[in-house]
Amino acid sequence: MSDSPRPIPIARRPQEGPDRLESWKEIAGYLGREVRTVQGWEKNEGLPVHRHQHAKQGSVYALKAELDAWREARKGSTQGAAAEAEPERRPVRRWTVWLVSAGIVIAIVAGVLWWRNRQANASGQALSSVVVLPFVDMSPQKDQEYFSDGLTEEIIDALSRVPNLRVVARTSAFAFKGKAADVRQIGQQLNVVAVLEGSVRKAGDELRITAQLNRVSDGTHLWSRTYDRKLRDVFAVQQEISQTIADQLRAGDVPKGRKQTTSNLQAYDRYQEGLYFFNQHEVPESYWKAIERYQQAIRLDPNFARAYAGMADAYAYLAENFAVWPKEVLPKAKQAAEQAVALDDNLAEAHTSRGIVKMDFEWDLEGARREFQRALQLDPGSGWVHHWVAHSLEAQGRLDDATKEMQVALALDPLSIPIHWDIANELLAARKFDDAVKFLEHAEELFPGYPIIEWERAAAYELRGDRRRAVGIVETLLAQNPDLTKEATFLGLKGMAAAWAGRPAEARAILTELEQIRKKQYVEPLTTLLLCSALGDHDSLMLWIKRAYEDRSTMYLYAPMSWFFYNDDAGVKAFLEKTLPKRGS
Repeated sequence: MSDSPRPIPIARRPQEGPDRLESWKEIAGYLGREVRTVQGWEKNEGLPVHRHQHAKQGSVYALKAELDAWREARKGSTQGAAAEAEPERRPVRRWTVWLVSAGIVIAIVAGVLWWRNRQANASGQALSSVVVLPFVDMSPQKDQEYFSDGLTEEIIDALSRVPNLRVVARTSAFAFKGKAADVRQIGQQLNVVAVLEGSVRKAGDELRITAQLNRVSDGTHLWSRTYDRKLRDVFAVQQEISQTIADQLRAGDVPKGRKQTTSNLQAYDRYQEGLYFFNQHEVPESYWKAIERYQQAIRLDPNFARAYAGMADAYAYLAENFAVWPKEVLPKAKQAAEQAVALDDNLAEAHTSRGIVKMDFEWDLEGARREFQRALQLDPGSGWVHHWVAHSLEAQGRLDDATKEMQVALALDPLSIPIHWDIANELLAARKFDDAVKFLEHAEELFPGYPIIEWERAAAYELRGDRRRAVGIVETLLAQNPDLTKEATFLGLKGMAAAWAGRPAEARAILTELEQIRKKQYVEPLTTLLLCSALGDHDSLMLWIKRAYEDRSTMYLYAPMSWFFYNDDAGVKAFLEKTLPKRGS
């Protein structure tokens, strides 16, 4: 399944056009400067950069005409002219500070991997790491992107099961989709020794798949091949490519214990479409589309276990993203997950899906732990599974163990925004506010202007005692993205900032507005606690925490850890103690 855990709902990406530059890299190239320089111009000198509201990395764009006008206007100022003339300075990176303060596990892992790779190159032993970039759709109609993505995911999944190979998870691999990046830069950023890229051409029953493995250290080709096959041979060619890559990296055999859970190619095609829509994480539209495709796959093959697991995750993530009332969809997620396990007890996705249901809906801590451990046994290289193991440990109150497990997930998926969010949340829960700020500043460099990162940066600065900075972050975010407040979660964030800024009447009006919204649609009670806490309103805190319990909030199990949502209110803590399952039971 997807390696993109717990996303927060945000709006669609605007349409693209020929006058647009679609990333910081393109903007920097157009202006002839480095990325960090133009990011500084945007923050400090009004460079006209716009934010996409979507679930992909690189969520900015700029219009060339606006950049040209800004540059002309800037030339008229002494400061601007001096800056234009000043030679580019390469900024000092803050990697060392970040790693020491919040990511020491990653530093150790990276060091071990570097040493292992160096030893391997010297001794001829196994290389240790690879990223599989999204295969490019070269089909005549350019309508097989879902199939290309699916092939990529199958290869990632197969390789992740090789014990001697670290494989970058889907989220981080797909962050480079559609980007013309050098394999050496990609490899250095993801800390791998090899990069696999390729293309797919699908026309009717004919398949042409090309694959090329590149060495990161010097950018040279290690291996390349073209496969001309019939569509019915797609499963065999996936296994063949995966084994060839494992052989080239001297990592051992790809386990063959995992079986394809359908022989119906039409059902498999619908399943791949479902997975494609699920991974878009456009709330709620893409989840409903995914459910529809999974249902079609199941109608074509009622014994298709992976389609049931996919449908369970799509239903669960409608609740995870606060799109619908949890009690409306989580029973459907449970039914699908149970069916997936019944059909294939050796399917890691099925056990992960059932574990999510046990966590989110049944509040069965021990049952969830068993499911995630079983999934980890079946698929030990999955960042998706490791992150859910971490969440189960959080719910058990084992914060140190959870943080270690989440760091493992981040090492496998270093460009996952939600995993960055989760680790920062754990640092705040542990009251390590300085570490959380440093970690989130690094995350902001990786994902500039990303709403959930900015939200948590504001919380971290507030908890550290810098309220003015916290308010500024929220107000800047909402000024640049006014549509965010159409979502109840971010409307509550606006109210929280108003309370912090000394505007309680505005904050209380927003709390009243959330009450009205709740009459028509689901409003996540746990995030609303932030606003109640900022107002110092104990009665509202108690009202909303009881609603979280009654609504079966997917965040409820984590409430003891998330004490800063309700400012450690004694009444809330007593209610949680009375209603939550006993840890360790």
